[in-house]
Amino acid sequence: MLFLKNTPINHILSIHEMIESIEDALKEIALGRGFDLPRRRIHHPNKMIFGLLPGSVRGAMGAYLQTDLDRRIHRETVILYSVESGAPLILFQDCAINENRTAAAGAIGAKHLARANASRAALFGSAAHAESQLKTLAAVRNLTEVRVYSPTPEHRGALAEKLAHELKISVVAASNPEEALEFADIVITATDAKTPVFDGRHLREGTHITSIANGDKTRIRQEIDETTIRRADPIFITSKETVCANESDIFRAVRDRIITWERVHEISGLLLGKTSGRADDRQITLFKLQGTGIMDVALGLRAYEKLKDGNLTQRL
Repeated sequence: MLFLKNTPINHILSIHEMIESIEDALKEIALGRGFDLPRRRIHHPNKMIFGLLPGSVRGAMGAYLQTDLDRRIHRETVILYSVESGAPLILFQDCAINENRTAAAGAIGAKHLARANASRAALFGSAAHAESQLKTLAAVRNLTEVRVYSPTPEHRGALAEKLAHELKISVVAASNPEEALEFADIVITATDAKTPVFDGRHLREGTHITSIANGDKTRIRQEIDETTIRRADPIFITSKETVCANESDIFRAVRDRIITWERVHEISGLLLGKTSGRADDRQITLFKLQGTGIMDVALGLRAYEKLKDGNLTQRL
């Protein structure tokens, strides 16, 4: 078995390779050739969380395992096994697979759901997931302007400066959520928020939203408000089974009769052409994405194929 530690997966795979791998995995699961189970978490009295996300695709099976204590302590492990032999293939320790697979999924949603001429983005959040989301979005959309908002001025300013330098486009810090949304064609929320980060009444017609925060019954996360969910049509998710098992905000919106399941579709159906996406430029579309284990396995497998004959890993 190979072992890799503290090497970000985006140092091994390009953004386009990651997007291709995640899009392929989502199609495979819809075709019945890939498998996963909803996230499961153990919540300890000291607020330490142990999370597990299993999945299987293209001859590899495995899981993403997470320990987290209010983001002050955060560790992630991805382990892969051979479906044919059951033998362990590779163990990734703290290689940012979760962050990058989530970003790739977000880019896939924007690629297929945002208006054809969408070029201006609002980014809510200033940590690693926010940065990765915008970078992958820039790989599938020709962005001309980005406004970044998070509650701490120093954080939003630092991220805006970094992204402007790396992406060579206009990226500025917004002083409030309304300013961030003012001209946005695409909105990304990549936060750890427990309450909505903007007022859905301020969304422009034709906007596409990517929202990544998903809690569960005991760890509520809610980046977007009921108004946003009411206005969005269609709404896409990664996995209905995961949404229901974790009772995240789309599940709660259906339960509370804010929307019905008829408006909610799995993104894999869109990728296979079985579900319609945006029908006109006035629709507000939402991809409320949930991380699933098949995504982690897909990225891990793509990286393993590159690593197995090299010298970047240890052999255990």
